[in-house]
Amino acid sequence: MKVAFVSAIPAVPASEGNRSRILQLTRAVRSLGHEVHFVYIDTPIAADFDPATHEAEFGSGRLHFVSRQRNRFETRLIGDLGFEAEVIAFRAVRKVHRLLGRDSGFYNHLDEFYYPEIGRQVRDLQRRLGIDAVIVEYVFHSRAFLGLPKGVLRILDTHDSFADRHKAFINTANKYGYWFSVPPAVESKAFRRADVVVAIQEEEERAFRQRLGVKPPVVATVSHILDRGGRAEDLTPSDFLFLGSGNDANIISLKGFLQNVMPLVRAARPDIRLVLAGGICGKIEDGEGILKLGRVDNLKDAFTRAPLSINPITLGTGINIKLLDALAAGVPTISTRTGVRGLSERYRRGVVIVEDNDHRAFADAILQLASSRDQRQELGNRAFEDAVEWNRQQMAVLDDILSGRQAG
Repeated sequence: MKVAFVSAIPAVPASEGNRSRILQLTRAVRSLGHEVHFVYIDTPIAADFDPATHEAEFGSGRLHFVSRQRNRFETRLIGDLGFEAEVIAFRAVRKVHRLLGRDSGFYNHLDEFYYPEIGRQVRDLQRRLGIDAVIVEYVFHSRAFLGLPKGVLRILDTHDSFADRHKAFINTANKYGYWFSVPPAVESKAFRRADVVVAIQEEEERAFRQRLGVKPPVVATVSHILDRGGRAEDLTPSDFLFLGSGNDANIISLKGFLQNVMPLVRAARPDIRLVLAGGICGKIEDGEGILKLGRVDNLKDAFTRAPLSINPITLGTGINIKLLDALAAGVPTISTRTGVRGLSERYRRGVVIVEDNDHRAFADAILQLASSRDQRQELGNRAFEDAVEWNRQQMAVLDDILSGRQAG
């Protein structure tokens, strides 16, 4: 079948968690024998989209660009004007509610990041190419499903739950760092636009099912599919790695680590360093004992440089893809309890878990693993074994979705 991925997030380079998620999902669909088209939505969300790298990944004629500009021969539709007026009015009311300190001042309009050309151009692409299934990334672009003909499989890849997402950020340094938040009932409206809702972890799948109630769309978990070709072969270096984008959950969590845990590590072992990779490098100040790699095209390089991963996350939703990437690389991870959300017990054999805000325990775990290559190797082997089983499970569910075997 022909499958179109609709995304405002580039897939390559896979330098951040959501990009890695999208890239590996597209590759998984291709590995199941389907023809994949990548439909990139022109938005300010990502400013570094590179057509050449995407065409190299997906092939000639399988990369499509949705422009914000209307065809000069098209007239402006009344429905477009109504939609745009609705979003403008919503933003005006939200501004007032923020000034009044109301909780409603934190919510987004469900389709706030959408513009009508997305739906029009996706429908045109479907007609021209005979697309059988459309996979939309994130709930805020789910409106692209509307108007697709009956028989086209609509799959919403949620990435995270955005229901009341802002509430975890209200008491942090950046209370507006949540990116996108809607009431639970509004997020359910997005779900009902799809035939299949894909959760990234089982806990969110259960929450989605419960909220949807009677006659929901199919809800299934397909978590991050791992690239097992990037296993780190040499676990000799003693440095430890934080891999992540520059989102606020990462920034807040890592700054807490640098303030509370890093001094304890440095006091005992000034010879080992924290290695940063990904967009987070541009959000953290330089400091003693910190090495910044910047964005990396190949995660194996980062894990080889520092074959001990840390995951000090203290807020957020979804599942930490950095944790899963470490499994695939065959390196151990030290994580907070919040950081392992969504990862069931059977896949935690290569993960050392410490309680949130237990800074001494986190530092001790780093010092213990940094001092023992054998222990790193043992936990890394377990992590890679878990990654193999993890992928088998995700691929089986994905195959069932695309073949229509999933039941609601």
